[in-house]
Formats: sequence, C-alpha cells, structure tokens
Amino acid sequence: MTLSQVDMNKCCIDDTSLRDGVQMPGIRAPGPEERLEIARLLSKIGIERIEMFGTWYEIDRKSATLILESEIPDKTRVAIWVRANKADIDDALKLPNIKEVGISHPISDIHLKYKLDIDRETAFNRISNVIQYARDHGLRVFYHGEDCTRADWNFELKIIKMLEELKVNTYRVCDTVGVGSVHHECETVPLSRSIPDKIEYLNNNFSLTFEFHGHDDLGNAVSNTMIALNHGCKWASTTMLGMGERSGNAETEKVIMNLKYHHGVEKYHLKFLKDVCDKISGSMEINVPTNKAIVGVNAFTHQSGIHTAGIIQHPETYEPFPPESVGNKRRLLVGPYSGKKVIIHKIKELVPDIDERDSRVKNLVNYIQKHLFGSGIRKSALTEDEFKEKARKFAII
Repeated sequence: MTLSQVDMNKCCIDDTSLRDGVQMPGIRAPGPEERLEIARLLSKIGIERIEMFGTWYEIDRKSATLILESEIPDKTRVAIWVRANKADIDDALKLPNIKEVGISHPISDIHLKYKLDIDRETAFNRISNVIQYARDHGLRVFYHGEDCTRADWNFELKIIKMLEELKVNTYRVCDTVGVGSVHHECETVPLSRSIPDKIEYLNNNFSLTFEFHGHDDLGNAVSNTMIALNHGCKWASTTMLGMGERSGNAETEKVIMNLKYHHGVEKYHLKFLKDVCDKISGSMEINVPTNKAIVGVNAFTHQSGIHTAGIIQHPETYEPFPPESVGNKRRLLVGPYSGKKVIIHKIKELVPDIDERDSRVKNLVNYIQKHLFGSGIRKSALTEDEFKEKARKFAII
C-alpha cells in the first residue's frame, strides 16, 4: 500500500485512557461512575473503540460492567485488556456483553529475557495458545506486540503470520519505549524501528489490520502515530491528554485534529474534546499544562502586542482553527509586551461606546505600558478583576 492509496477517513481511534491512561504514575484512580462518564464522552466524540481494564481489581470489574451494560457498546466498541494467560480470558468472559479482548504479550528479547525469563519459542506457544483459547470462546481478538520496535524482525514476522492463521482481527504495533522513528530504514534505523517502512511492509504482506500504539519517551508519539496512519495503519491507539506510563502516549485530541486539519477527516465531534479532557483532569487530578495544544487554557490565549493585534483584526492570523470548534475559548491578556491595541480592546469590552481618543483611555494605556510593566513594577498579566480595578482608578467605569 502506498501513501496515495491510503484513505484517512477509514482510520479509527482506539482510545486507551481507561487502560494505559489510568496507569499514569501519581494520578487518582477514577471510580466506576467517573469511568462511565469518561467513556460516554469518548463515545460522543465518535471514538470507534475504547480499551479498558476489566479483570484485575474489583473497581475494574465494576467499571467494565457499568460500561458494557450501558448504551455505549451500541455506538462504540469496548475492548478489555488482558494478559496472555487463560485465567485473564476466563475473567473477561465473566463480564456482561463481552465481545472483544486485547491480548498483550512482549516479543522483544529484552522483555522475554529480563521480565519474563522465557525464550522465543515459549513466548510463541504461550501467545498462540491463549489467542486460540479466546477465539474458541467467541471473542474478537486484537494482539499487542509489546516492545516490537525493539524485537527481532524475523520473530515478529513469525508472530504476525501466526496471528493471521488464527484469524486475529488486528495486530497492534507497540512502540513501548517510544524509540520508533519516522525515518526510513537505514544503517541507524532498522526496519523493526522504522514506522513508515514497517507499517508499509506489514500491509503489503499480511491481510489482517494494523494498529499503532506510540509512547512519547522521545517526544515523537503523535508524529509516529500520524506516519503510521499515513502508511496504512487502520487504528491509532491513543489517550486523552497523552496520559500514560512515564512520558505518556500520543494524545487522542492531537491525532484527531491532525486528521481533520491535514486530511479533511470530519467524522469526529470536536466540540467535546475539551469536555472530556476537563473531566479526566478533574476526576484523575491531572494538572494540564497551560500551553497544552488544543485543550490547554493557553491554547488560544494571546498577550503580546503583535499577536493580540493580529487576533483582534482577524483571528486566523494566529489561530489555525476557532477555539469554539474544540470546546475551548479565546482569551486576550494585558501583561508585559502587550500593545496599545489590546489594552484599548479590553477597555471597549467594558465600555463599548468609549472613544479611544478619550484622555482617560490614553492615561490608562500610558499607565499600564510605561509605569506598570515598563518599570518592572508588575511582572505578570493582569487578571480580569485587576484590569477592571485599573479602569475604575482612571474613571473609565
């Protein structure tokens, strides 16, 4: 499959916020009702599959039961993450309306030797036996090749051939420690680690579908995910806010916006993106960086003179898409390096009919630019209430 043959509208999102996301160090584990609400919001966005825990702890079983018995599976596939052992499959089968499991097992020698203390043959037999067991019990299966970007290429191909023979639906390419590269195969980038070449090879030589799960250890999770989709991956495994182990995963919201902005994919309901991020950050007590793309409070906040002047004249000068389209909002601040135009704009928000030539306006502009910030008395932007207080001081309101 070549780039020109890829229909990006057929790409799908497999959000794993309720699996990889809830493993994020230091967060508060959300309760069953909170997970249900998060799943509902993900479904409202149009996410095609939600992956979650369902067999480990009582909270996982309660959460999975709530979600599987809700209206969500009517619109969004729900998959339960399990390890490659029959006990996990048996536990998953106890859940109501269970149809799909994601079976995870490492295939890199590093993991096989140091984590599991087994050889490749043992791993191969374990994986194939558990997959056959799940299939015999009527489950749809997608398999996670954990750490496959550091695996032996020939062993990985042997695994994938077995998956095809067992009629597994999807093979998840897991860039577990984020070492995958957007570059093509070369002396320093082997085929197993070259995301574009790897995905293209797999698509051209196997009939099952492929999914990419990228971690952000080198900061490349989103770019690797997008290039995987560009080269024929049907599924992108992502998390809201990029939450997850260590440096996290590719952000669901970023992948969706890249699909829309660069590929014209219109099927997702973008206005719910910030809602679900706010719900997750609140229920899991995650501090969202102010400059987080798309959903951060500063994603559409402007303060410097040049930028605010452009935004006031025509928002597209410094915004690639309207904040309202993703559930966010625009903010104009007055602070260091703010220009006259934004100060007058903020005054007119308070008093729309005031003439900008009014001496009170000129005096307030001069006070803010030269005295307050120019002299270094104030080093941070004014809050809305503080700006109003300054306007009162100069008898504007």
